[in-house]
Amino acid sequence: MSAARAVYFVNGSISSWRVLIAAREKGLDFEPRRLRVMREPRETRTPEFLALNPRGQAPVLVEPDGTVMNESLAILTYLEMRYPDPPLLPPLAEPGALARALAFAQESEATACVYDPLEGLFEAGPEALSPDRRAAVLGALSGVERELALWEARAQETRFIASDAFTLADCAFYPVLAYMQRRGLSLAGFPALDAYERRVRSRPSAVASYPEGWCHDQARPDLFARARALAAPADAARLR
Repeated sequence: MSAARAVYFVNGSISSWRVLIAAREKGLDFEPRRLRVMREPRETRTPEFLALNPRGQAPVLVEPDGTVMNESLAILTYLEMRYPDPPLLPPLAEPGALARALAFAQESEATACVYDPLEGLFEAGPEALSPDRRAAVLGALSGVERELALWEARAQETRFIASDAFTLADCAFYPVLAYMQRRGLSLAGFPALDAYERRVRSRPSAVASYPEGWCHDQARPDLFARARALAAPADAARLR
């Protein structure tokens, strides 16, 4: 008998979240294997896990035949190629729609990277930031606004982020958006994105993959509020 399929994941990780949603959209049976990383020793640093991924990063997909895949966007593409039914990409006969879905999936990572400097506020208060890190946080705050304006325009065009059908672009992008909400992002000024987020959140795959212990309406901590507080003195100084 072949071994069971397994997905090694970190709870609340954008990358892991993507793969959990995609695997469930595909209707694949798998054993979710949660890795704890908030205490030492990190379970992503054990010899057993490093044998699967020497970088010590989740997610990792292990197939029943022994195939091992890492890197979330690569795993999404792999799942689509190996398990094409139900499809999560438009067909080759629709090259424009296919290109859009693939590009948007990749662009979701760019949005995550724009946000990333705000994570520096997770443990350190604004007063503990060096001038360079302070500048990076302020740049990220304005950068996220630009990213949201881009995605808002896209969300106005179709039911899901790349088309009227749910695609790999949604598997990739939705966790980025939902993660930022967990960190305090408000979509009040982005009605199309707000409707989109609610639409995806209600899907069975998203419900089953929502991070354990998280509440959608509760930000812990509110990094956006901390960043806005950091920005306020700079704004005041410019007005003098």
